[in-house]
Amino acid sequence: MEIIQEFKIIWEYLRKYKKAVIKTAVLAMVGATITATIPYIYGRLVDAVSIEVFSLDFVLALLGIWVLMSLCLAFLRRIISSKSAFISISASNDLICDSSEHIINIPLSFHKEKKVGEILSRITRASERLREIIGYMAFLLFPRFFTVFIGLTILFFVDWRLSLGTLIIFFISIAITIYRTPLIIETSKKLNEKFDQGLGIVNDSFLNVQSIKSCAAEDFQKEKVEDIYKEKVTSLFTKVITIWNNTILFQQIVFSLGFVGIFGYAVFLLKINQISSGELIMFLGYLNLVQSPLSDLLYQWISFQRGMTVIKRVRELLTIKPENYNPEGKILEQVEGEVEFKNVYFGYKKKNLILTDINLFAPAGKKIAIVGGSGEGKTTLVDLISLYFLPLKGKIFIDGIDTKKLNLSFLRKIIAYVPQEIILFNDTVKNNIKYGKPNATDEEIISAAKAANAEQFIESFPKKYNQLVGERGIKLSTGQKQRLAIARALIRDPKILILDEATSSLDVQSEKLVQDALEKLIKNRTTFIIAHRLSTVRNADKILVLEKGKIIEQGTHKELIAKKGAYFKFYSLQFKT
Repeated sequence: MEIIQEFKIIWEYLRKYKKAVIKTAVLAMVGATITATIPYIYGRLVDAVSIEVFSLDFVLALLGIWVLMSLCLAFLRRIISSKSAFISISASNDLICDSSEHIINIPLSFHKEKKVGEILSRITRASERLREIIGYMAFLLFPRFFTVFIGLTILFFVDWRLSLGTLIIFFISIAITIYRTPLIIETSKKLNEKFDQGLGIVNDSFLNVQSIKSCAAEDFQKEKVEDIYKEKVTSLFTKVITIWNNTILFQQIVFSLGFVGIFGYAVFLLKINQISSGELIMFLGYLNLVQSPLSDLLYQWISFQRGMTVIKRVRELLTIKPENYNPEGKILEQVEGEVEFKNVYFGYKKKNLILTDINLFAPAGKKIAIVGGSGEGKTTLVDLISLYFLPLKGKIFIDGIDTKKLNLSFLRKIIAYVPQEIILFNDTVKNNIKYGKPNATDEEIISAAKAANAEQFIESFPKKYNQLVGERGIKLSTGQKQRLAIARALIRDPKILILDEATSSLDVQSEKLVQDALEKLIKNRTTFIIAHRLSTVRNADKILVLEKGKIIEQGTHKELIAKKGAYFKFYSLQFKT
């Protein structure tokens, strides 16, 4: 049954805290038992003072028991509340940590297809729902139904007719809830999807606010957000509430007719001396005891189902196969940095190849430039070195070892990547550099910053290395971000370096500083340089020309100019001399 599977999912997050869960559940059951016993006590109190032979000692004993049980119940509820809060927040935090860890380990192709905002929305809302389910349903709602069960059992021994009538109302209410729930859940599922989609658009707005402003597209973006939230979300939310309210109405009708009818029958039984006054009061207490959780049943059951829908959407992400980090793979004691592609083919789909029959050899310490038009596969080619994507066919070697046989973490640690668009963390300058080497000392960080020509601007900040750089490094200029990225690469001391248009969008002064830093970075490292500006690749040891995913030319600058082929045409267009 699906409900059993859902409880298994919740238990997966509770298993880690099994001892605390069991202790809290036992305390909750004890509290439920005390709660169910109290109406029996005040029923007996009424009978005790109604009979002709009045016993003050018996009445005082019952009152003492009532006070003692009430105090115990208050302390129990306090303990249960604290423990359930700890368990629920811990489990929801585990969901966030496990989900984020898994998503980071998913191949890069997934992240290129999905919006960050949608994924973030799924995880945060699933965490909130899990906390609610565990905190309220597991330790408060279920014990209340245990209270109902004990109460109806006690009532059965007092008068089975009243207990049976109450039980019938109980099951009718549950039947209404079960019957109406699927419709609410289906509509809620659509609502969740629109919420995620909307948050994805909002997140895009914040991340690309400069582009929106530069294009004066504020109204266009506003319409996209309003289309989701004011049209689709509002419509679906209204529909959910309407179905919900109608169901509550049906439930209240059952309660009103059923409970009034049963209470009227109880009064009739009192009239014909079938039950005592105390038993009538006792029945009224149990009636209130039953009505309260039944009133919550619809809301909590649907909340549970809606919560499970959100949690399942996160768990769909967890079924995506993570990268194989090959922990048992080879770790080379000494890396030279020699790279070789042999008959490599790649495409996201087998029918649409991006790279075809790539063969290249990069000796250790040499500079390899990759040029060609946009969309020819230059970045994809260098991404294959780090195994962000796996070749469909062929092999890639580092120092003669197939990269698939290497430990993936080791492979990526010996490679540094400086992209055209630097994205920094909203953290300090120090920590952004430290990402290159998490265990780096302050001396190593400062040394890397100096080598990257970054120390001067860092020292000008009020907080120097502890200065926050803002979301995606928005507080820094393009040249400053590039130099931090170079410092991050330098601190890793990589054997293989990938530069993807690292100076393409800089002013003359910044470019000179970055070029000087790059010269230090490139020294004695196997370097792949992706460039549109051919002036930056003339000194490369080998230049590869890509066209439609194939290497159509390769050689030095002079060799390719003399050849007067595709490279010569590119060069002539840029310099016209």
